[in-house]
Amino acid sequence: MGGNLNLQSMKIFLAVFDHRSVGDAAAFLGMSQSGLSTALARLRKTLGDSLFISTASGMQPTTRAKELVLPMREALEFIEHRIMNKGSFDPASDDREFRIAASDTAEAMYLPRALNTLNKVAPHVRLRMVITAPPQLQRALSEGLVDLALGYFPDLMSAEFMRRRIGQHGFLCICGAKNKELIHDFTLERYVNARHVVLEPPTRKQGLLETFLQKRGIHRKAALTTPHFMSMPQILLSTDLIGTVPDAIADTFAENSQLARLPLPFHSPVFDSHLHWSKSVNNDPAHRWLRGILFEAFVSRMLPPKSK
Repeated sequence: MGGNLNLQSMKIFLAVFDHRSVGDAAAFLGMSQSGLSTALARLRKTLGDSLFISTASGMQPTTRAKELVLPMREALEFIEHRIMNKGSFDPASDDREFRIAASDTAEAMYLPRALNTLNKVAPHVRLRMVITAPPQLQRALSEGLVDLALGYFPDLMSAEFMRRRIGQHGFLCICGAKNKELIHDFTLERYVNARHVVLEPPTRKQGLLETFLQKRGIHRKAALTTPHFMSMPQILLSTDLIGTVPDAIADTFAENSQLARLPLPFHSPVFDSHLHWSKSVNNDPAHRWLRGILFEAFVSRMLPPKSK
């Protein structure tokens, strides 16, 4: 293997991969077909693989090319937007991908309004949601592997990160509307004696609610423990189980008239949700723009944000 892998050679590789045609790739890049063919030959020598095989249906990528396409895209995006960034960002034409760490509950609570706005003003910008455990999340934010963390992350309070409050939440109980006896007389005793669907975050061993209940000696009888909140309505409708969820999650189920929402028979714990990011990207134009879009969308349904 010899030669150098540079920006132009990566663009050529991705153009051929996407268009499956040397001619179309050359036209896309504004090159001559012979010039692109020569550059592709050098790239094949550099990477030690034929990369693309000419077939009746076009230039088909080899196994090695398929392995390279994702890291090649990420490397090119990183160089062009992070290293060669000249302080400008055009949301209408930019096609970068932002990575946001959040649980599925945080996605449901916050993203719908933000996505509606993004689709209007930045139709090519993409979001990729990831689930990352708190210890790994700190490193991922620091190293730029994750752009933002969205939701309840009490571990991200060091001076290395910045944050802005986007909402404050409590908890509600939900159950099937047919559970009349429970609904009409929902006491602490009934709460303790009921059989529960327990929502357990996949990246935390113990959630805020569980810690709160344990400190007060309130023990739930867990019939089912799951990280998936979307299955909860159907389970509750089909059983006599009850669930305790953040109020915003209960709101997402509010249109289902077969579900009942009940205030907890004790003072609900309250938690703040934040948007977290590394100081290293605080002044990045694209990052600033995305945070502004998210803040505006969240504030339209949450409490006013509070800077800290």
